[in-house]
Amino acid sequence: MTLRIHHIRLRVQTDSGLFGADIPLKAGLNVLWADNTRGKSTCLQGLLYVLGLERMLSPRRDIPLTYVMTSHLEDPETGERHNVIESYVAAELENGAGETITVQRNVVSAGDRKLVSVFNGPALTQPEGKYAQKDFFVHDPGAARREAGFHRFLAEFIGWDLPMVRCFDGSETLLYLETVFPLLYVEQKAGWSAIPAAFPNYFQIRDVGRRAVEFLMGLQTHELDLKRQQLEMDLAGLRAAWSAKRDELRATAEIVGARVEGLPVAPTAVGAELNRAFLAIASNDSWIPLDDYASSMRAQVDQLRRDELPTVEEVADEANAEIDRLTETAASQNLRRSSLFRAKQAEQAQSAAIVRRLEALDEDLQKNLDAQKLRNLGSRIAETVAADHCPTCSQPIQDTLLAQHAGAAVMPIAENIEYIRSQRGIFIRLQERSAVAIADLDRQLLAATEEVNATNARLRALRADVVAPAHSPSIAMLETRLRLETRLQALDDVQQRFEQQRGELTSLANQQAALLAERSELPRDRFTKDDRAKLAMLTELVRQQAARYGFSTFAAAEIDISEDNYRPQKEGFEIGFELSASDAIRLKWAYQLALLELARSADTHHPGFVVFDEPRQQETAKVSFARLLERAAEARKASQQVIFATSEDRDQLAAFLKAVDCQLLVFEGRMVRRLPT
Repeated sequence: MTLRIHHIRLRVQTDSGLFGADIPLKAGLNVLWADNTRGKSTCLQGLLYVLGLERMLSPRRDIPLTYVMTSHLEDPETGERHNVIESYVAAELENGAGETITVQRNVVSAGDRKLVSVFNGPALTQPEGKYAQKDFFVHDPGAARREAGFHRFLAEFIGWDLPMVRCFDGSETLLYLETVFPLLYVEQKAGWSAIPAAFPNYFQIRDVGRRAVEFLMGLQTHELDLKRQQLEMDLAGLRAAWSAKRDELRATAEIVGARVEGLPVAPTAVGAELNRAFLAIASNDSWIPLDDYASSMRAQVDQLRRDELPTVEEVADEANAEIDRLTETAASQNLRRSSLFRAKQAEQAQSAAIVRRLEALDEDLQKNLDAQKLRNLGSRIAETVAADHCPTCSQPIQDTLLAQHAGAAVMPIAENIEYIRSQRGIFIRLQERSAVAIADLDRQLLAATEEVNATNARLRALRADVVAPAHSPSIAMLETRLRLETRLQALDDVQQRFEQQRGELTSLANQQAALLAERSELPRDRFTKDDRAKLAMLTELVRQQAARYGFSTFAAAEIDISEDNYRPQKEGFEIGFELSASDAIRLKWAYQLALLELARSADTHHPGFVVFDEPRQQETAKVSFARLLERAAEARKASQQVIFATSEDRDQLAAFLKAVDCQLLVFEGRMVRRLPT
């Protein structure tokens, strides 16, 4: 993951001829010198422009170049003003694989500025070659993702696989190049105002600075966060699927008036817990396992199938006796069903009363919260509520609810709020219990109704036997057999569906176990061992450089890097206004170069170059600037690249660079000048 800049070129065609500037660059430290207002920033911002990164400076799509490239320029030799007819910026780049491309983008042209042309070769340093050209687009939707988007091409050329990050609205988007390059390119104005960088916020990326630093340092924190979030979402999905399956099981059980027992409310990773779940069905006044109930019924059906169907004459005496017995049984069953119905009505009435009580408590709570808010805002409670009316129900009351001699203290609003909340919690639990009781009574009513219907059907069949011819088959026995067979078939179907659905719950339990195991393998905190090593190295590099540059607000050894936002901090507090302006710049130098140097000993995504436009800000001490140059020059040993643009006193700069291994590019007068024809 490397990006090396070999050459930057600006060309301006005017009505008086061709003007331009060429900036050849090498590995190591490159110092670009020119007086103020002579075009240094224009040339360096030309690099941002040709790469389509000008929106890292502003959400507006304005060209970040001066009038020299857009409207007119003055001939440095004659002082004459010439109008710009056409202009463009080009840059020659090399990546870590040794591939070289030349990127060109028009500034003033008949074509669209969103078009970026890429030549497959060193078209600036070796113009005699013939290089294939391919065009891309920037600043339109898809520029960072689609095949024809230049920022997708540039990211792939550098070797970056940009991560997906979360936005403020919960959606996901790409970590755009414009959010990463502020850590590589410090422009003259806003670039020096923040540590680590002035990140663009208009992309609506949550914690954009944090995500950019994590990516550049190659931390696994973001991936771990995403993995944790995905695991939590998967676990939440499992909980929803489990709840839906439980509802489905209950609905299946209710087909035959049964209920589900022993089924865990929440997903479980212990499959054995599911084996304890079973269906229970009401029999008389108790609940028995559906398996036992069905087994007993199956034995009756088998016995009836084995027995020969009797005639009416053979069962006449028993039929009359059974009619008398079943008549009493039917009356008893109807009485029990009526009792269950009345119990259900009472429970429903109680549930409705609980609902009304909860509504009243909610209203009371809101009124008290409003009164508390008004008091906190400075209002006096006596002015907000009528003195002779209850603040809750608004009914007329006397000045006091108790005799004056009682001396009872009125409960403060805060305590009243807590009391109402506790009452509300109690009634919510009562409401939940009432709902369970009503559902249980419904199942018992269904079972009781089944019993009544079975008894009445048996009575009808027996009475039909009494009046039937003597040698006719017993209708009662036939009805009993058919009814039991039908009921048994329904029970077997429900039991089979229950087993199938319990198997699906077992599958969910296995998924739960796998997800929990995967979550347990993640680091307990946000950082892996390698991440912590990188943060420790970054902290040490920042401290070393801050001390070397003369940081003096407090001891450089007290500087730490925050684990939350990766900004410099002291004793857990972000370093801010307590710094002098010059120390803030020193810390900025230290941080930006520390990120570069970290890539020399750790696996990061840093492309190995940084650009500082006017690094000596706020009249930083000359000795500090000299040491910055010395430190930056060490980039050559690591095949990295540092580009400084400065208007420092030329003689002083020469003295600084006397023993420094670097390339000094001196531009007398304006950098954009007339070119020979």
